[in-house]
Amino acid sequence: MRFNLRTVVWIGFLLSTGLFLGGAEGQGCGGKSVFESMADDSTDEAKLEKAKIALDDGEFADAVEILADLCGTDLTAPSCDPEVVSLYASAYAGRAGLAVFDLVKEAVDKTPSNNESYALFSAHFSAPTSSQLSDMNNAVILLSSLPVRTPAQGLQLAVATVVDIVVLLGTKTDGYDSDGRPNQMPTTQDLDDLTPIQGLTLINRVSRDVNNMGLGLGEAVVNQTENDITDHIEQIQERLSNVNSTTVLDLLNF
Repeated sequence: MRFNLRTVVWIGFLLSTGLFLGGAEGQGCGGKSVFESMADDSTDEAKLEKAKIALDDGEFADAVEILADLCGTDLTAPSCDPEVVSLYASAYAGRAGLAVFDLVKEAVDKTPSNNESYALFSAHFSAPTSSQLSDMNNAVILLSSLPVRTPAQGLQLAVATVVDIVVLLGTKTDGYDSDGRPNQMPTTQDLDDLTPIQGLTLINRVSRDVNNMGLGLGEAVVNQTENDITDHIEQIQERLSNVNSTTVLDLLNF
């Protein structure tokens, strides 16, 4: 795997957003120092710092619990600032197994195509669970609740929607092998099943994700580099420009 300038640029962009790791540069909300805020564990500033530390340490369940206290449990209308909403979404996505920096590093070594682009993501989810499915759905709902997103939040939404699709379809394919290929192919009847999955049928959820994927890509205005992660997301979006059981099956058939 190459760890070249293109990779460094992308990782630097993600780090600078504070959305995937939650760096605070020693300051809490309102300009108080971290240590001053954390002297009283009951303040919102102290809770936010604890959540960011939990995210840094990969303690995603703890981060979810803390951020739920700050933002509320109505994910369609969180009661916290947009930056904190992004952290909340990161906590859910991290708990689901999303390793965004690994994806960014791997993306530059893969040529955008149906095979390479979908497998870039699916190889990270060998056996998707209902808990992962719920967590990714929550991440997407949180990010789509923002009336206005920054470019970084747009990128975050685009990545989250792809992973939600991968996890969702992985529950129908008995997971994926080490190369990201489906372990078994579902039928069109499986994909057209009208049983709600956390409120949406499978096809409706994929449609929602593809729509949000397009919105996120349009908002993620960053310096483009060859074979960056957005190229792979765009490839998946193009393959699902018309969402139905046939096009979804075609996406999985590689």
